Amino acid sequence: MRKRTQRALQHTHFTIESHPALVALVDYAAQRPGLEYGNYGDWHAYRNEVNYISRQWQKICALVKIASFCGITDDQVIQQSESSWLGRYHWDGTQWDYCVGQYFPTEYRAAVMAILNNVIREEERRCK
Repeated sequence: MRKRTQRALQHTHFTIESHPALVALVDYAAQRPGLEYGNYGDWHAYRNEVNYISRQWQKICALVKIASFCGITDDQVIQQSESSWLGRYHWDGTQWDYCVGQYFPTEYRAAVMAILNNVIREEERRCK
């Protein structure tokens, strides 16, 4: 598990033993995006993309804390992954696989945000 993942899960009740799918999803999102400066043409465009991706990670960390408060389960995360973000994430029982749409560095975290947002919304609807 990446150190970034450990910090994101630090004040939650999620562990690899209790929520393997959710922890693996956060760990997948914690990986470096692999941006290449040559794809951008200038420093300003590259830095804008780096900042955008960093903000995505910050939002995921916030959503994980909300998910912990709501008591989200692995089953809910797996179910939402099938319909969120065109079902690009697939859980095989031990790890997540992501099917790239356009550009991996900018979309893999956005897909995780969509899954977590949808799980949280669904849980809010269920509790009303």
